[in-house]
Amino acid sequence: MEDFVVSVAQYEIALGDKEKNINKAEKMAKKASSEGADFLVLPEYMSTGSLPSEGMDHAEAIPGETSELLCEISGRYGIHIVGSILERSDDRIYNTALLTDKEGELLASYRKIHLFMDEQKHIINGNSIITVDTEFGKVGLMICYDSIFPEVARKIALSGAKMIFVPANWPDPFDHQWQLSTSARALDNQVWLAASNRVGSDEKFTYFGKSRIVNPLGITVEECGGEEEIIFAQVNDGLEKEFKDTVDFIGDMQDI
Repeated sequence: MEDFVVSVAQYEIALGDKEKNINKAEKMAKKASSEGADFLVLPEYMSTGSLPSEGMDHAEAIPGETSELLCEISGRYGIHIVGSILERSDDRIYNTALLTDKEGELLASYRKIHLFMDEQKHIINGNSIITVDTEFGKVGLMICYDSIFPEVARKIALSGAKMIFVPANWPDPFDHQWQLSTSARALDNQVWLAASNRVGSDEKFTYFGKSRIVNPLGITVEECGGEEEIIFAQVNDGLEKEFKDTVDFIGDMQDI
């Protein structure tokens, strides 16, 4: 894995207002790029906020308007972008994470496997992990509640990914669980993890932010507070290699 800079942005999302939310995402991308970031992680439902019950009104095909706008923003500022949107495929709605590259191409899409609360009534879950080769190495995607389930991150790591990106809408009062699960998934698999959580509130929840970048030892490298902001970290595989030379969790794993 080549050295790179990852950035994580958190912001308040206006329910159903795609134009406003995408404009805000572009401002974050412009700032991240100006600070030398190679990747920018945005929150879950970055263009609409969490609206599972209104999915048919807000969901789009992929490729579609929002995915194409994200590609344009990536190409304009020369930065990879990760974020999730409501996807419509035929008569089904998914919560889908997108990864765009510096040239403005859509590299990957991942459908959230573990659906949270009312998502289960309106959204179809995905059934496969996604990893993708980038110019900096292999990365994987999860979304929010997936972080609670060790199997997702483990399968991503077994596929050879060195970094996991996690868009999220993680609400109060589950601050401790957010920090614990994201750190644990990084430590379990000795990988880097960058997780973006929104701030503000909607009709159901308030969101505490605390977006974070965690290293392969499970240690927080950078963490946001509760307001809109961007954090940055230099990522390399030296720490992972040094750790695995001492103890290799996956290498020591036993069949049960």
